[in-house]
Amino acid sequence: MVEILSSISGRNNAQFPPYRLIERDYLKEAQLSFGRLERLYHIGQKKAWDGREVLDRLLQRHGGISLPAPKKEAIARVFSIILWGELAAWHISAEIAEALDDVEAKMAATGQAFDEARHFYTMRDYLLALGVDVPPLDGYTRAILVSVLEAGSLVEKLIGMQLLVENVAVHLFRGVAKGGVEPVLAELMPYFEQDEARHVGLGVMFLPAMLAKLSRAESLRLQLFQVKVTTFIVWATILLRESFEALGVDLHRVFRNGISNQLEIFQAMGQADGGTRGIYIPPDMLLKANNLAIDFYFPRPGAPRPRWLRLAHDLMSGTARLGERVLEWAA
Repeated sequence: MVEILSSISGRNNAQFPPYRLIERDYLKEAQLSFGRLERLYHIGQKKAWDGREVLDRLLQRHGGISLPAPKKEAIARVFSIILWGELAAWHISAEIAEALDDVEAKMAATGQAFDEARHFYTMRDYLLALGVDVPPLDGYTRAILVSVLEAGSLVEKLIGMQLLVENVAVHLFRGVAKGGVEPVLAELMPYFEQDEARHVGLGVMFLPAMLAKLSRAESLRLQLFQVKVTTFIVWATILLRESFEALGVDLHRVFRNGISNQLEIFQAMGQADGGTRGIYIPPDMLLKANNLAIDFYFPRPGAPRPRWLRLAHDLMSGTARLGERVLEWAA
């Protein structure tokens, strides 16, 4: 089986070049195991788009960005997260591409780095065209991105970026496009989404083999890392709830649709080595718990909110602001 690196602390170049990469037996085995990852790279090459050309065309079609200042400021608050998230994803995908041993996964990660570079400069140019100041990152999002950037485990980086952050991004893009509050942004988002869907695919295809090699301690640490990132994503969303709602984003749908890949992670971890490693939560139980939490934190648009729930949401908003101040102080 192709050897998989689980750490990014460095590599031994004394054996360079790795001649085994052109041995026919190795290639046959690698293609059987990771051929779909190589196809992700080639699909990305065929579907690559020019961010400058697309954005210029959309701005011309719609006569620029015509919105009241409060709407523009809401866009800037939400999409500053996307901007810096794309930069972090660019760094991480380049790091993952260097750390992976098998060529097929390395190709997929390299293609992702190319995509993330395009996403970053396109979002930067859009926010500059918006004509308002771009605020700094909220404390929760900054903590998420720093945690993933500084993770010492390749598995944590893959799960943190590919199946948590990128997964939420895919559904956020769909939500913004459906909201249609700003036509340039609404038509730009599907370009981002088609790329991000492939990026999630890298984690879904590559992680099971890595998860199977985890020790009990590593499995537990990984799941705690997942809980931390997911919790911070929820609190960041609560903090910016009004901005998301101003953009017409259905947060209930975003989170409902965003949990499927995370459930796949738990299933893969539970099945590793006969399901005996670490903590394993049955998927149906986890699904029910997630749905109950989403119904509480982010009710369906138009759903009745009794007085106790409105008070709870007000309390959560205050707690989110306090938590952000604590994170900024700690940083």
